[in-house]
Amino acid sequence: MYKIKSILNRTASTAITLTLCLSIYAMDAFSLDTPFEVAQSKSSGNEVMKQIENGRDFKGMTMEEVVDAIGEPWQKDTTPVKARYDQKWIYSCENDKGLTYDCVYIFFLGGRVVKADVL
Repeated sequence: MYKIKSILNRTASTAITLTLCLSIYAMDAFSLDTPFEVAQSKSSGNEVMKQIENGRDFKGMTMEEVVDAIGEPWQKDTTPVKARYDQKWIYSCENDKGLTYDCVYIFFLGGRVVKADVL
């Protein structure tokens, strides 16, 4: 009998705690919003990678100029890294077996490209 009372007490206290937490924090505080935007279709990072490896410099270009030159990125990371970049655009490549992977990162600070990395 003691075990049943103990279980009921723990269940009741858990329910009360959960109710208090949910009343303190809004339900949308538990949503899965991330600072990442994912494109509807993958752009060809293979071409971007070739351009960078052949000496193309994107430094100083605006976001609009980058989109006009090479298209929309596969993913946009809008989590800023203080004094390094405001946004990171990720382009996806495809290998000869059809597998995709992140291959090009373009970093923006103040709306302009500060660095482009090829993996």
